[in-house]
Amino acid sequence: MNSNYIEKIFGKKRDELTLIDLKNYFSSPQEESSVVEFKSGEVEINDIFKEIAAFLNTEGGLLIIGSPRETKQNVGKNIIKICEGELTFSNFKNKDWLYQKIASNIVPAPTDLKIEEFLTENGNVFLIDIPQSLNPPHQCSSDGKYYLRLERDAKPAPHGIIQALFNKRRVPSLSAEIVIKTVKSHQDNIIVSIKNESSIPAEKVSYIIDVYNVEQIKSNYSFKFFEDSLGEKFCFTGHTEQVLVQVINLPIKFDLQHSGKDYLIFVAFWCRDLDFDFKFFTYSPSQKKIVKEATFKQGERLIDELNRLRNLEVGL
Repeated sequence: MNSNYIEKIFGKKRDELTLIDLKNYFSSPQEESSVVEFKSGEVEINDIFKEIAAFLNTEGGLLIIGSPRETKQNVGKNIIKICEGELTFSNFKNKDWLYQKIASNIVPAPTDLKIEEFLTENGNVFLIDIPQSLNPPHQCSSDGKYYLRLERDAKPAPHGIIQALFNKRRVPSLSAEIVIKTVKSHQDNIIVSIKNESSIPAEKVSYIIDVYNVEQIKSNYSFKFFEDSLGEKFCFTGHTEQVLVQVINLPIKFDLQHSGKDYLIFVAFWCRDLDFDFKFFTYSPSQKKIVKEATFKQGERLIDELNRLRNLEVGL
């Protein structure tokens, strides 16, 4: 999820913002809000992690490092904190260094942060545009706590809210598709494609392909033949370091020899944020079509379909 708090607050696109705009902004009193946090240039690096985690876990926001020092004002019966006046420059090295520190100290590491930097002889000013996370909750590794943006401050989150955020966490959605083409009599070309159907990237994808009721497999992949409790099969297990997004598929290609009888291709898959799942396809060479398919949650049980194929083999 992208954010554009800089544009909302300053009325300018991120790449058009200048240091003069920032100085003009603080030429009048500015208050923090649920989506804006000010930190002076003297802030320690460890103190910004909880602010970023809180924004990630709530609705996102803008963190300005190098703002004027806070002062207090009486407004009626209330005391408010404001920032106004000269910027206070930071000694943080640069935005690449800041990205690295943030990624190393917030778990899971945030994505889509946008950092604008203004480098001067007196020091630096940073604006960190933080989107609401699609993968909450985020934890500060320095103290092991989770934070929320409440009443204009980052505050430790109660257990119930953290549990709700875990339940809200979005994960990838993997699936498998198959294309079968007849090459010649009793030989088919197979393309199994593992796909990510969600906008959440799938990392460290692993998979298993089992093929039942065929005579031989030719492939660049190392299929092995053996027998387990479900029967005789050719099996290949693999993984990829490639991150799967919606526009990228993971294709596995091979040729197989069959006896003209129905055969079954089982595809299991999982990734870093997703538990084991599978889909299987039964193909009929005589009808030249997939006659049955099912998943872990829907359709025939794998063992029942394999028993059906064995019964067909012996003519029952």
